[in-house]
Amino acid sequence: MKKVLLASAVALSILGYTQTTAQAQENKAESVRENVTIPHSSTSKIENQEKSKEKVEKTDNSSKIDDKEEKTEKKTPATEEKKSEVKKEEKVEKVKEGWQEENNNWRFYEHNKPVTNWKKIQGKWYYFNKDGHRLSNTTFDGYVFNKDGVMAENGWNFINGKWYFANSSGKISQNKWEKIGGAWYYFDKDGIMLSNTTFDNYLLTKSGAMATNGWAKIDQNWYYATSSGKISQEKWEKVNGSWYYFDKKGIMLSSTTFKGYLFNNSGAMAENSWVKIKDTWFYANASGKFVQNKWEKISGSWYSFAQDGAMLADKWSGSYYLKTNGAMADNEWIFDKNYNSWFFLKRGGMYASKEWIGAYYLKAGGYMAKKEWIYDDTYKARYYLDDNGHYVSGTYKIDGKDHLFHKNGQWISEVSKEVGFVKGQYSRTIFLDPGHGGRDSGAYYYNVAEKDLNMQVYRKLRKKLEELGYKVLTSRDSDIDVDFVTERSRMVNKTNSDIFISIHFNATGNAYSKSSGIQTYSYSDDPDYPSKINPYWHNHPDRISESKRLAAAIHSSLLAETGAKDAGLLERSFAVLRETAKPAVLLELGYIDNFAENQQIRDSHYQDKLVAGIVKGIQKYYAGK
Repeated sequence: MKKVLLASAVALSILGYTQTTAQAQENKAESVRENVTIPHSSTSKIENQEKSKEKVEKTDNSSKIDDKEEKTEKKTPATEEKKSEVKKEEKVEKVKEGWQEENNNWRFYEHNKPVTNWKKIQGKWYYFNKDGHRLSNTTFDGYVFNKDGVMAENGWNFINGKWYFANSSGKISQNKWEKIGGAWYYFDKDGIMLSNTTFDNYLLTKSGAMATNGWAKIDQNWYYATSSGKISQEKWEKVNGSWYYFDKKGIMLSSTTFKGYLFNNSGAMAENSWVKIKDTWFYANASGKFVQNKWEKISGSWYSFAQDGAMLADKWSGSYYLKTNGAMADNEWIFDKNYNSWFFLKRGGMYASKEWIGAYYLKAGGYMAKKEWIYDDTYKARYYLDDNGHYVSGTYKIDGKDHLFHKNGQWISEVSKEVGFVKGQYSRTIFLDPGHGGRDSGAYYYNVAEKDLNMQVYRKLRKKLEELGYKVLTSRDSDIDVDFVTERSRMVNKTNSDIFISIHFNATGNAYSKSSGIQTYSYSDDPDYPSKINPYWHNHPDRISESKRLAAAIHSSLLAETGAKDAGLLERSFAVLRETAKPAVLLELGYIDNFAENQQIRDSHYQDKLVAGIVKGIQKYYAGK
């Protein structure tokens, strides 16, 4: 038994010695590498720990053997239990050696302990952190490790989407330029190769190589590198026969204007060509300058350009119209949606105005007439243009009334169904017309509107006439809109009224006017203002004579009752006088822009005098005076 114990002890001693010696020799040989020195203290600590472990193991094993011999002499239940315990102690834990994958991390074990720091294994360098985990797919202390954890040497490495370059010592390039394979590359402070960017005014392509004499597109912007690799900045460059301009960042200008020059979508300076920028067209001449604030004839058509060079379209430029394509309209019709009207642009581009284009009439301003009457001074005739702007002919119904027209569109007369008048026959019906009303205030001075004064006198006059037994009709009995051209006359023409009296107050239009007095008007024909609805009666001798007689009677009575200045018994072709088929007068009962007279005519007692004068004049008329 002693021989067995001695042999086991010797064998263990020999085995422990051999492992410890080999470990020490390998650590010593690998402790020094280029630019990295592994401290020897770590190795010494490992050797001492291993030797101590061996001594403990030897002592424990010897004790276990002696105990076994002693306890075999007497077999009892107690000795059997101890025997079982000894067998358990004899079980030795498995020793970890070499590579081990633990929790998704790789470790390298030597004598059951994970290696930390640098380690050369089968000719390749690895680095293990303080937990013994192998570094991979990363950089550390200026070195780069691939996916297998091997330190890279003298080559490119793609780690986590970034390129690195390691020299022969394994160190990665940082904060420096490197010429590799004939091309220059730049690596930042972390050793990452720059690409698709500019650095220090140099252009680095998608591959990372510095560009020379070439283009590169970075973040949707184009750059150009010269032979030195420097990008063009704030300067012109002629490349392949075309001129380009680069801003202070080196970005090529495109689809824009700069200092009067125009650049197309490719960035080349435009010459004798169109360029569309966003939704606007520009045109550059032979020098590359874009046309500004002027007309330009291009390919046979005229175009107009704004101050900023934008081509005008769908709009007017003076008397000319620029179509959707920018070309000036010439000898053609156009529809302007802004004015909701048709226009005709004559040869040369000017719009037609106050003239006929076939069966269509263009008014002042060039608007095509439609659904309206026009008077053509050239032919001294009236026309009516239908919904399409074409003149009508024959019998045509307008506003419910039939009108007769020649074949050439000239108006002849209304097919009248209105009630006229018979001289000397009276119904004692009087039609009163308070002028203006609603949105039409008439003259306005010293905080009073003419329409309000007209209504005040009308109410007093109506009341007085009705007291005297006259029947009174009116164009308005409240503050409403009534057309002054024909509507008032249409109203009276449909009645059996004997006379028509329109009530107004005067104004010169001048501030602080000194004009004063009363004016009374009757109708006088004026060729410039032909009748619209009263072709038969407007200039009928009986109507003219009766109108003058009525005017004279009222005018003289007004002057007598009020003592006002005689401002004239006058004749004019006012619409209400022209279009009314009855004897008609228009009264101007004083000047409201004359402050003194304004105060007077606002006075209720003075208004009573005005009413008295009008009533007496009416009574004279009916009396045949």
